Amino acid sequence: MKYLSVVRGQDNNDIMVIEQYPVAVRNFSSEYGPPYSNLQVLKNVCGKPEEMTQFGDNQYSAVFRKYGPWHLLYPSFIAYPKYKSVRNSKITDFMECSFSVPVRATSICIQENFFPGFIINIFGTKHYNPNCNKKSHHHHNKWQLLWNRCELLMENSFSTMYGYNICIIDLNSKTLSPVDVLRIEFDFSLSEYHNQYEVIKLTGEPKRNFSEEGDEKYEINTSEDIHQKISSSENHEEHKISRTLPSTSVCQGIVTLPNEILIRILDYLDIDDLCRARRINKQFNQLAKDPSLYIAINLQPFCKGLCDDSILNISKYCSALKVLDLSWVGPNNQISTNAICSFIRTIPNVVVLRLSSCQMLASSVLETVAIYCSNLQLLDISYCNNSLQLCVSWLTTLKMLKYVDFTHTLISASELVALLKKLNELEWLFLGSPALIADQDCVINCLCAKPPGNLKGIDLWYWDKISHNTITQFLMVHGQSIVEINLGWCLGIGITDILPCIANCCPNITVLILTAHHETTDAGLTGLSNSCSKIQQLDILGSRHVTKDGLETLVKSCLRLILLDVSYCVKVSVEDVSNLKVIAPSVSIKHVETYIHKSKV
Repeated sequence: MKYLSVVRGQDNNDIMVIEQYPVAVRNFSSEYGPPYSNLQVLKNVCGKPEEMTQFGDNQYSAVFRKYGPWHLLYPSFIAYPKYKSVRNSKITDFMECSFSVPVRATSICIQENFFPGFIINIFGTKHYNPNCNKKSHHHHNKWQLLWNRCELLMENSFSTMYGYNICIIDLNSKTLSPVDVLRIEFDFSLSEYHNQYEVIKLTGEPKRNFSEEGDEKYEINTSEDIHQKISSSENHEEHKISRTLPSTSVCQGIVTLPNEILIRILDYLDIDDLCRARRINKQFNQLAKDPSLYIAINLQPFCKGLCDDSILNISKYCSALKVLDLSWVGPNNQISTNAICSFIRTIPNVVVLRLSSCQMLASSVLETVAIYCSNLQLLDISYCNNSLQLCVSWLTTLKMLKYVDFTHTLISASELVALLKKLNELEWLFLGSPALIADQDCVINCLCAKPPGNLKGIDLWYWDKISHNTITQFLMVHGQSIVEINLGWCLGIGITDILPCIANCCPNITVLILTAHHETTDAGLTGLSNSCSKIQQLDILGSRHVTKDGLETLVKSCLRLILLDVSYCVKVSVEDVSNLKVIAPSVSIKHVETYIHKSKV
């Protein structure tokens, strides 16, 4: 079978072990390919492959969007950096895979290819049953930490080009509860290039081989479950809270400090530590509820441990909240749409709202945002790929929006155009990997009709139906203010060299992504070198015409350049890249050649 195979006992009746492959990728943080394609999308890990790559580049593998620290240097990120929690996680990406049969897992096999070695954690749980009680679901379907890669090992595991690795993880003992969902977490901040994943195999004993009674009796093996801390801090009646701290001189000295100083100290704590602080004594119980401690909250590091009750309890103290990051929260349906809407109703002053990869997101959430969050400047609903088309026209009332991220989200062209017409303060627009926008020129023409001067960055990754004339008109209108533009895989534009137009219209450009623009030329690079001296990152992957001469002119003229991707440029050799590194040693030059070798499974 494509997804499942069994190993039977000696009498050929009892199933001893089940080996299975993912049937679906339910949720993820980013994806290289577009949702309508089979190229470099995460669903490529589903099923048993007929052949596996031994080394090289496989387009039919699972690939994430970003690698390394480069996106942290984008002007858009610098303008609106993500709020870091005290316990900020090193995890940069994740994906959740579902399997056919719950098993007590004994081993996990993951085939990594092309710069392997960046898996950090693997968690497991049982698929959410919509018929079960919500509280029972959170209690019994917690995420179990199945495997963790130690930090020391990670730092010494720098991968190599065309690397190939079958990562076989022996869990030593069977999981305490059956799992049919795996959550794999990655840290690509140290990766040299895009990583590829081809096979995920879960092996374990079938459910009927072990006691049902033991299924529910396990403790979550992660520090990120703050639901219990929040709930217990809420349930403590004041007369049950200790009146004094432990009788040490240090603690007694802390208690004597003015409340204003204590609040400043508490401001250094993360959300779960504030929950602990409320359980110390009456004084700290009141101080830890001060709204000034909840101006900015990042719940992404705790996403696996949150549920409806914990979200609603936190919302009680967020009347002054201005920055809220709910990215990745609610995996395995742990948080409902109603709970998110209730939370949003309590934060009328919020300015930054991130809801990336939130599967509970629906049009009702956007309606609530539009009604209660009139001061909103940043809205991120990227990768909310829950098969629901979102009605973004609700957001037309948000006149102050400056930053909008709709990457890989189901939005129609008509809804998007209706919104863009109303956003007069828009500075940053991210629309990569569209699934429903067929008339892409119509959307860009809408932007062309807006007055110039505000728009600073735009991401049109995989907008492969835009015409060259339309994007040229857009650059002529907004080019003077543009500092960041992503036209990667815009194949309709790439039929001719777009660089001369960018050089003439965008003198302040700092980040330029032209992935798979095959007609990029040395003449275009020369024009860019002469007119765009501020450029810092340039991706011309896949050019058929660029040579070492054009690249030498570029690196000699653009002294601020820090990243140059010339992978798959057919006229650029390894020797050429070596010479460029001598000329410009401060530039990180990416060069991957097309090579692939496969073998039958």
